[in-house]
Amino acid sequence: MNTFGNNFRITLFGESHGKLIGCTAEGFPAGFAPELEACAFELKRRAPHGGSESTQRRESDEFEIASGMYKGAFTGAPLTVLFRNRDAQSGDYARRVLRPSHADLTAHIKYRGANDPRGGGMFSGRMTLPLVFIGAVCRQLLKRRNIAVASHILNIGGIEDGRFDPMMKAFPPLDPFFPLIHPEKRDEIEALFASLRESGNSVGASAECAALGVPAGLGEPFFNGLESMIAHILFAVPGVHAVEFGAGSDFSRMLGSEANDPVNGDLTTGANNSGGINGGISNGMPITVRAAFRPVPSIYMPQKSVDIESGEAAELNLTGRHDRCILPRGCSAVEAAVMIALYDALLSFEVYDERQ
Repeated sequence: MNTFGNNFRITLFGESHGKLIGCTAEGFPAGFAPELEACAFELKRRAPHGGSESTQRRESDEFEIASGMYKGAFTGAPLTVLFRNRDAQSGDYARRVLRPSHADLTAHIKYRGANDPRGGGMFSGRMTLPLVFIGAVCRQLLKRRNIAVASHILNIGGIEDGRFDPMMKAFPPLDPFFPLIHPEKRDEIEALFASLRESGNSVGASAECAALGVPAGLGEPFFNGLESMIAHILFAVPGVHAVEFGAGSDFSRMLGSEANDPVNGDLTTGANNSGGINGGISNGMPITVRAAFRPVPSIYMPQKSVDIESGEAAELNLTGRHDRCILPRGCSAVEAAVMIALYDALLSFEVYDERQ
């Protein structure tokens, strides 16, 4: 199913080159009037900006609110938002040769060839567009509870930006369209993108996201732990292949005496290797999570594949418009995913709290 959440639920629908894509969200509070200009700004962050790393597909990304709003405020009914696809070049995908490492192979097998392969269909990165819209509304609702979420490029092709301070009280200045803790790294990254555009190759990357002001107590054992919820939706973002919290995989190289976060008298911790979560429940410290993206599998180099009609080996020489790297614009999708999971967990926590 294309649905995520418990007290707050979102459903995505549509395909990359179909007439439209969209989402339905259930659980937004009746009477809340979202700042739609702020939502449009988040969509611009996600859109390609003509850099050498991004696709040349140009969509307006204008949204239509089909239901759930009246006179600028939520009605309490499910919110349905639509995005029309206007710049699809479907002829680029009318081929019989499967694209290596795309969902072409698995979708063809699962749906017996009935799937829409154009632009990846339902598996396309374009499906993050409605996700970012819903995340933008969640950002406004979280802000009312003094919760802030931001992300930055952690690394691209081995070019490192450095991690957030896990004990930080506020975010460092970040360019919303090319977020780096050390903005001087941008020239090196841009040079890499230019070389990739020339060679036809792509590169992997990772983003780090943090949430400040999250109260202690969010998350439910066992299967709705906060880490589980955030990881669940992050892995739905196309291209994400690894997620880790706090010290993450570094824990495997640490002693317990190095890894443990000492507890202070005010119930804060003196370190934050846990990334703000213990036992699947937020502990009140900053939540830090990292998501690693695989290199975009659409590369302009000869690749071995198979013709799905003849069953014979074939060589794929890609055409069309594709990203060279999922970041920096993928940061908006990472933030949206984290904010949606946090808002759902917050609603669950508030329901629990009201019953005490």
